[in-house]
Formats: sequence, C-alpha cells, structure tokens
Amino acid sequence: MSKASLKKELRTLTSDQLVEVIMNAYSSSKEAKEYFEFFLNPDVAGLFDKKKEIIQKEFKRSKYGYSKARISYIKTAIKDFASFGIDPAYVGDLMLYAIRLAVAMERFYNFSATLGRGVLKLTEDYIKLMVENHMVKDAAENIANLSKESDLGRKVFRDSIVVRAQNTFNELSHNFTQI
Repeated sequence: MSKASLKKELRTLTSDQLVEVIMNAYSSSKEAKEYFEFFLNPDVAGLFDKKKEIIQKEFKRSKYGYSKARISYIKTAIKDFASFGIDPAYVGDLMLYAIRLAVAMERFYNFSATLGRGVLKLTEDYIKLMVENHMVKDAAENIANLSKESDLGRKVFRDSIVVRAQNTFNELSHNFTQI
C-alpha cells in the first residue's frame, strides 16, 4: 500500500478507530513501539546510547582472534537511528563512533575483507552526510584527528580510512564544480 492510499484510508477513520490502529501497531511491532515511545518522549541521548551499545556489541563479536562483526547490523543501527528524524549532526556522530570503534577493534581482531570494505564505505557515507548538511569542516577535522591518534588501531587501517575520506571529498568537490 502506498503512503497516499494509506493516508486516504486513515482520513476515513474516526479518532477512536485511529487510536485502535495505533495501539495495535504499538503492540504488534517492536519498531513501531520504539518509534511511538521516542515520538512521545524524545530522548536523543538515550537513543544514541542504545545504538552505540548495539554497534559496540557487534564489533565485540569474535572467534579465535577474528572479528565476526556484521557491517549490515552496524549500518542498520545507524539507519534506524536516522529514521527517527534526528538532527544529522547526531547521525554523523554515531557514524564517526562506529568508524572509530572499528579502527580501535581492528588493532585486536583480524577483519574480513567484507568488514574492512564496509567500514570504508561507512566512512564514505559519513563524509557524504556531513557535506550534504554543510558540516565539511567538522568532518575534515574528525578524520584528521582519527589519523593522528597513534594509540587508536593500526596505522595502515587508519590511513586507508583517511584516503577513502579524501577521495570522497575530492569526488564531491569535483561534482560541485561541474554544476
């Protein structure tokens, strides 16, 4: 059902019927419950911490020195956080947290090629989000600070993240000059 047809159908319902539909959605879906709780009592810091815990838990999954983290779960946690209509600065902070945590954990665990590529793609998405929301300076500073922190992860991984960020910046600035 499209949003337009759903909207049309909801307009035909009485307020009691709408309350019943909302209560049914609330009780039948974990995502709907989480959304309504946030909608009625917006606690960005609490939701941010909850998503950080999900990301941290995912990065701690390991076996025999190999990371078993799934980049899809990490990206889903970020996407879910953004779906609440939260300020893009907070979404960027969560993405940066995931990138920093990946760098820190890569020091202790061997990452699969898929996870490594996923973190690089997350870096690219972070830069794009920050550029779209006019926070280029913050993004550049955060990536520069990440590259300078010698106690955070291996230099090779940090450098690959910095190179991906620089390439994304260059690609985006090239696209702006063509407009």
